Amino acid sequence: MKKHSHKTKSNQQTGLKPKAKVIQELVTAFEQDLKKTLPISIQPDGSVVYKDYYIKEVANGNWGLFNLATKNLIEEFYLKTSALMGAKYYNEVKLEKYFSVKHLDNRYWANYTDSLIYGKNMKSAKDFNRYQILLNRYEHSTFLSSHYKEEISKMFRWCFV
Repeated sequence: MKKHSHKTKSNQQTGLKPKAKVIQELVTAFEQDLKKTLPISIQPDGSVVYKDYYIKEVANGNWGLFNLATKNLIEEFYLKTSALMGAKYYNEVKLEKYFSVKHLDNRYWANYTDSLIYGKNMKSAKDFNRYQILLNRYEHSTFLSSHYKEEISKMFRWCFV
């Protein structure tokens, strides 16, 4: 009785590609799909270019929306995603949606900073009643900031799909 050896055929014999080559092809395909759905160019410094506009971080930590040709600041946003949506709506002259993005960005930032302040003040509160008030405000502002961030995320998905 002969023993059958279970040797695997080489990749050339089976027609399979090496894993590194398959992964590289997937990366290339993914990049092409991303460029089709999200027509942006990410720069090495972290800034983003969308058509005639670019978004980069300004000195105060916000994200500035600039005209690519004139280098003039159009608007500042607190979130990079908001700035990117703002660039798209500004380019398409959809000012109602542009101002809606700006409003959501402002509401998010207001509640986020409030939650930071209430959280810091809670640590130093000596009176229990004051602590409860600060805790209540902290929870409310944290809830609202996460709500506005989720709204911005939804809007971003719908904006570029």
